[in-house]
Amino acid sequence: MELFCHERADLNSSSPVKSAPIRAFRDAVLTRDTRVLQNLLSLEKPNISGKHIAGAESEELLRMRKILTGWMLQVCEEQKCEEEVFPLAVHYLDRYMSQSAVRPCHLQLLGSVCMFLASKLRETVPLSAETLSIYTDHACSVPEILQWEVLLVSHLQWDLASVLPSDFLELILLALPIPAQDHSSVRRHTHCYIALTATELKFSFFRPSVVACSCVTAALLRLKLLQDTVSAEQMLQMLSNMLDMDKASLHVCFSALEQMIEQTLPAPPVQTQDVPL
Repeated sequence: MELFCHERADLNSSSPVKSAPIRAFRDAVLTRDTRVLQNLLSLEKPNISGKHIAGAESEELLRMRKILTGWMLQVCEEQKCEEEVFPLAVHYLDRYMSQSAVRPCHLQLLGSVCMFLASKLRETVPLSAETLSIYTDHACSVPEILQWEVLLVSHLQWDLASVLPSDFLELILLALPIPAQDHSSVRRHTHCYIALTATELKFSFFRPSVVACSCVTAALLRLKLLQDTVSAEQMLQMLSNMLDMDKASLHVCFSALEQMIEQTLPAPPVQTQDVPL
């Protein structure tokens, strides 16, 4: 009898971009167990617990963080990583920067190491140090990435299994008053908004459950799945009761996300009237 491991099939490929591996099925038994939700709520914490990131008082470093996270997102998308890899990498990035000042010349190296480590925890086929070095145009060498990996896990005190907003998604989907056939669209939009929030520092101060509820509600609004049934306010109230969270914090996060989405989405084309020649 032969055994096939499909998710490893792309390791021998000469292509620098891997093909999408086969993912494991979601376990309905676990997603319907309330103990899973309670465990997630008890373990979650925001990326940053203080009032600032060490050394990030300057607008320049915050601007560079925005550029860095945009580059990290592009790498994860091109490498077809699991949706959780990028948010987890940013989680590591913010936690490290909240403890230690980072020189601007080391930001790309730190971002590479965060993706390297996050992919080991959340990816079927982890990103290699060689691949990440190529994405930096060899500005970050393989030995540097491996050396900084030890430095990163040491600063994080080996506390790497962090709770992410996407960890709440399947649990929230089961409670939504929408047909099951719409779950795929909601899931796809929600992952997109979670990635979007990871590029902005202000969302790192919210708990993952708050970000998850805000992104799900935003997805439902954009997909018009709440029309004539449940308002955004009612959805936020329902999720707030379900996860026993601070409603004020949820409203602040959702409002910030809505504003960010409006600024990110392209403006609609201007309608002009026909002018006779």
